Amino acid sequence: MKNIKQLIQDEADTKAAVAKLKKEGRALNAIAAAERTPEQAARFTAVFTELDALEEKQEAIAADLVIARRLQDDERHAPTITLGDNREAAKVWGPTLHSDATPEMRVEARQAALGEFAIAVKQAAGGEGADPRLFAAATGMGTAVPSDGGFAVPIEVAAGIEREMFATGDLLSRVDVRTISGDAIAYNVIDETSRATGSRQGGVVGYWVDQGTAPSASQTKLARVELKLRKVGALGYMTDELVTDAAALGGELEAMFETELVFQVEDAVTEGTGAGQPLGYLGSACQVSVAKETGQGAATINTINLSKMWARMPARDKKTSVWLINGDTGPQLDLLSIPAGAGALEPRFVNYGPDGILTIKGRPVVETEYNATLGTVGDIVLINLKKYRLIRKGGVQQASSIHVRFAQGEQVFRAFYRVDGQMMPRAPLTPFKGGANTLSPVVVLATRS
Repeated sequence: MKNIKQLIQDEADTKAAVAKLKKEGRALNAIAAAERTPEQAARFTAVFTELDALEEKQEAIAADLVIARRLQDDERHAPTITLGDNREAAKVWGPTLHSDATPEMRVEARQAALGEFAIAVKQAAGGEGADPRLFAAATGMGTAVPSDGGFAVPIEVAAGIEREMFATGDLLSRVDVRTISGDAIAYNVIDETSRATGSRQGGVVGYWVDQGTAPSASQTKLARVELKLRKVGALGYMTDELVTDAAALGGELEAMFETELVFQVEDAVTEGTGAGQPLGYLGSACQVSVAKETGQGAATINTINLSKMWARMPARDKKTSVWLINGDTGPQLDLLSIPAGAGALEPRFVNYGPDGILTIKGRPVVETEYNATLGTVGDIVLINLKKYRLIRKGGVQQASSIHVRFAQGEQVFRAFYRVDGQMMPRAPLTPFKGGANTLSPVVVLATRS
């Protein structure tokens, strides 16, 4: 295993590599997307992949440091709190994990680090158990959050919260996520609204030709999609009495912010207005709606509804699609089946597999609290979330204050996260062959009232 000195050096080297990559990314971002060479475009994409890998490495090193310092033979030092000019928390505490440490061990180390940080902030006020060295360090840090005299939470903790968000979120784990270096990004996407000849891929046409004969030239049509980072935040309070056990406290704080930020971002992915927040798929221009059946009862779902919804999704999107439902649609779905003739086996249209997962047309059904109630638009949605582009930058930004509610004996923790997103297709798609019904990666069922 590496010692603390080696880990600190690894940490510095990784930080320098991140800074170098960001500088390269900014330079490439300054070149208009349409003017980049193929090599520059490929490198621009690779920069973000490398940044993701380096951020994972930073988190692993930080977790190793937490454990290494806690396992030292000398006296256990209170966490030191310092702040760089960029207002990011300096590296914390420390211990060393073997390279084969499990993910669970790293999570536990990260939570312990956050818990110890919270205890250190409390001690910085000069209360019981305060360390004079810590108090002096904290005094110099009072401008970290000028409005309330707070402290920046260690960056590796915030990175851990973000990773859990995208691992546990029902929607976030399925969307197309991109990390950007600036505050906004514009994508040139193929403006394809029809699969008719002359319209595919925005205007590209292929020809069957004889040997030695050149096909006629065609040109694609592009549309511009702009995404600008929006900020979502959350506040949480912790009484001084609860700030006692580092590991338990760290886990509580992580869960608190992870759960709330997942909710806020996924709710925006569902029905965000696009004004100061992401544009939800329910408000996307490419969405199509399936009408209710003649005489259909209020607040009902039938097999014809589902069959027509399935027919409105492009074949290429079906293999990665999911059904998103509100929980109160469950009783309706459980009763649906396709009747069979006399003596025949009745195939289930809606089915639970051996793993207990509900499927419709073989695609998984995901129950969320963001879907509308039964009978209204959005109660059941067939969607390919891979067509939803989400951008992010810098991970979760956190800070803690001992002053906002000092009289009440509480610490306040806040978290901000910068994201934006929307469906990338610009409009429904007219099929190459078939009826007049357009197709879309977002299909909803009209109100049944």
